[in-house]
Amino acid sequence: MRKGICAAPGCCRLVDKDKGERYCIEHRALARAEQERRMDRHAPYETAGHNRWSELYNSPKWKAMRKGKLEADPFCEICGMEATEVHHKVPHNGNWALFLDWDNLMSICHECHLKETQRESVQRQRERRKEKERGKLWY
Repeated sequence: MRKGICAAPGCCRLVDKDKGERYCIEHRALARAEQERRMDRHAPYETAGHNRWSELYNSPKWKAMRKGKLEADPFCEICGMEATEVHHKVPHNGNWALFLDWDNLMSICHECHLKETQRESVQRQRERRKEKERGKLWY
């Protein structure tokens, strides 16, 4: 039976490594609470394999529209390769009308979709940072 030291900082109690334990009895509850707190913080985004817009993307209306867009525009509108995904030019943020707006959609390949999504994410972070800085200046 292998023994190890509790993973909690500063704790020297022994735990049973063969059972996969990382924390002593005292720190198990604290570790579980910390894990739940982290999960709650990310809950609006992705948890348990679902993202916050999964009900929109799983709807029959979206699936038909996506299929129609890829049939109408089979090539990536950025690089010209075969399109495999449909991207929203303006983020819909759950707005059903914007989500299904044909003019807001573009056929795109997987690689370009990853780049475009990353670019939008960085842009949103910059905008949030600017808003935060403006708040500091005015108060």
